[in-house]
Amino acid sequence: MRPVLRIAIANDKGGVGKTTTAVTLAALLAPKGRTLLVDGDEKTASALEWHAAGEGLPCEVVSLETFGAVDLAGVEYLVLDTKAGEDSSELLGLAQTVDLLIVPTKPDALSLRALPRTLAPLIQAGVENFRVLITDVPPAPSTDGHEARAALMEMGVPVFARDIRRASAFNKAALAGVPVRAVRGDQRAKLASMDYELVLREILS
Repeated sequence: MRPVLRIAIANDKGGVGKTTTAVTLAALLAPKGRTLLVDGDEKTASALEWHAAGEGLPCEVVSLETFGAVDLAGVEYLVLDTKAGEDSSELLGLAQTVDLLIVPTKPDALSLRALPRTLAPLIQAGVENFRVLITDVPPAPSTDGHEARAALMEMGVPVFARDIRRASAFNKAALAGVPVRAVRGDQRAKLASMDYELVLREILS
């Protein structure tokens, strides 16, 4: 039996695309095998609310509180959407219990300034199973995404090769309770999904 691939999405800064990343990756993994999305944010329960808002997601979605009662037989992919405000020590502990820790960040100055403090314990502990995902990248002529990537690479921070473009389709998907690719009437929805499909390809390779 294939071992479970455990992925956690975390950052101590809120509003950087944690739930969007967790939901979209879990939805893309679902056709490949039984996928469990665990909503670890007891206050906002964003992933659970997304799932309950409409037709629902193709993966199973449970809260962290009920996770212990779930029969994990046959689960191939486990995606954890963490709570907002995870501190650096919690991120270190999280990284040590999963196969991959994804740290999403926006390319704006405030997010990038906070990121080194977030990543410092991981780097100091020699943790290598984490990668930064640049999200909400504005379209050209903005160069924010490129500049953010260059700055992170200069610091030696591992970064996904693909950025996630800014797209209103993600909000529409959350409101409709569907994966972003299923959003109707938005030509950019499939492009937004494609960004995550390329990220997932990088993860699985």
